[in-house]
Amino acid sequence: MLIHQEKYNITPSSGTIGQNISAGGKMLKHVFIKATTSSTTFDAKLTDIYSNIVFVRDDNTGELNELLELPSIGNWTLTITNASVDEVFNVLFLFSE
Repeated sequence: MLIHQEKYNITPSSGTIGQNISAGGKMLKHVFIKATTSSTTFDAKLTDIYSNIVFVRDDNTGELNELLELPSIGNWTLTITNASVDEVFNVLFLFSE
């Protein structure tokens, strides 16, 4: 199995940020989103090319670390909202090709 990674360092403004994720035609296997501070709270969602919200995790504290099997078509938009602190978030998505 060939694994492809998408890695970003993003910083919300007023608690919100969007990031394009190159997901086209791959299977999302792992989502890892980590705030700089372990007490930072945030919500995360993925929206597909048809404006469908395909993944939502609310009320995360410090990090979101989840294994899954989520197929994709086209790119996604990752949106972090309600971040309690505007600080750097490390984002890592692992896809199987």
